[in-house]
Amino acid sequence: MNIDFFKIFFKELWNNQPNTVIGVGVATLVFLGIYITLLNKYK
Repeated sequence: MNIDFFKIFFKELWNNQPNTVIGVGVATLVFLGIYITLLNKYK
């Protein structure tokens, strides 16, 4: 697996389904935010 494969893969994904890419990105950020909040709460 080289980096060019990922570049091409993500470029194709971005061109075909930008909404999916944005959705996954937002979901990841939200999940991380909740996770960090819970970590701080129950430390």
